[in-house]
Amino acid sequence: MDWIYPDVINTLKIKCNCFLNKEIGVEEIQSSIYEAEQQILALDERWLREMLFDAENKIELSIYTIDSEQLNLSVDPIIVNILKNIS
Repeated sequence: MDWIYPDVINTLKIKCNCFLNKEIGVEEIQSSIYEAEQQILALDERWLREMLFDAENKIELSIYTIDSEQLNLSVDPIIVNILKNIS
């Protein structure tokens, strides 16, 4: 897919893979998702911004409702879904 913001998408892919490889934590991936969301302004990619907004909110909810031992496992499917949608 031809992205309007390819640098944002590439950076997000890298961060998502780093999270799945346990190189970064939940807070850092949440921050990376938020940053990407804030940089996507085009109407053509509004769906992507909304998807990232939802993902970031799900992570935020997980931080406050899920035990720290289970947190990464609960966030993994959210990150996999992001990668599936941007790859």
